[in-house]
Amino acid sequence: REDFILPVTRRNEILSFLQNPLNDLCVSRPRTRLSWGIPIPFSNDHVTYVWFDALINYISVCGYVEDAEKFKKFWPADVHMIGKDILRMHAVNWPIMLHAAGLEPPKTIFAHGWWKLGEDKMSKSKGNIVNPMEMIDRFGVDAYRYFLLREVPFGADGSFSEAALVHRINSDLANDLGNLLQRTLSMIDKYFSGVIPERRPIEKADDITLSMIDAAKDLELAITAGMDKIDFNQALSAIWQLINIANKFIEQKAPWKLSKENKTDELKDMMYDLCEVLRMVSVALWPFLPATSEEMASQLGLKNKEKRTMKLFSWGQTKPGTKINKCKPLFPRIEVT
Repeated sequence: REDFILPVTRRNEILSFLQNPLNDLCVSRPRTRLSWGIPIPFSNDHVTYVWFDALINYISVCGYVEDAEKFKKFWPADVHMIGKDILRMHAVNWPIMLHAAGLEPPKTIFAHGWWKLGEDKMSKSKGNIVNPMEMIDRFGVDAYRYFLLREVPFGADGSFSEAALVHRINSDLANDLGNLLQRTLSMIDKYFSGVIPERRPIEKADDITLSMIDAAKDLELAITAGMDKIDFNQALSAIWQLINIANKFIEQKAPWKLSKENKTDELKDMMYDLCEVLRMVSVALWPFLPATSEEMASQLGLKNKEKRTMKLFSWGQTKPGTKINKCKPLFPRIEVT
């Protein structure tokens, strides 16, 4: 199955390894060489090879033998996430062990990459590490998580720098997302006293509007395509594509001109459509930026139960007459000195 090992580069690595005959694997070590370890049941002179007992732990913790219902609930795993440096043990030896025991392997084994500083792998012994708690304290957990998921395709190696983190925050979160929300809610406050207006039938929409609505309707499929491949970068890129379309939509429609020319109905349609895009974006962001999603929903006047399920990706669920809440910046820009 093509998605048994992901990403594809790691799958190809294992397929290349399997072109050669496999050697037998000894699952025990003599006590004369190893004083610690799990005893071999049929030999007092041997203990279990550490990788053999380590792999078995995955099923024992799921209740194998001792709790059939628990085991049925948790095994086989949907995704077994491992580091790329231990892929061979998990993608070759582990499935062989499970097959010998008459058990199914994980549905997917995903080998993640390494974060580096420059060209070097982070290492506690070398001291070239980044303290994630310090980054969270300084920049916020949502911003930090967004950077890690968006900057590098999941599964590939990435080089961490604070400058790149700040750039992502300012460009994507403050400029693109934050400004879209703030501009939209500020205009609703200015033009409609903070109440989301009702739009006319969608059939009256122009091509620019229909193009944005079509992009919003396609968002669920685009995100699902990324998540099915465990490609968070792709899923987030799809969300940001819609955000960028909405920002461009504001420039193209020029609501300030619509207001000046007293085109109230067209202005109402526009404000409603922007709120609907933002509502869908808030739903889409919840798995990635939960606090940001909550704040967006609050500012849009949404109730808790209206924020998170896939059912909310259908167009037209924003309720006209909803009172928006006071707008505050989602991500203040970080000044670079």
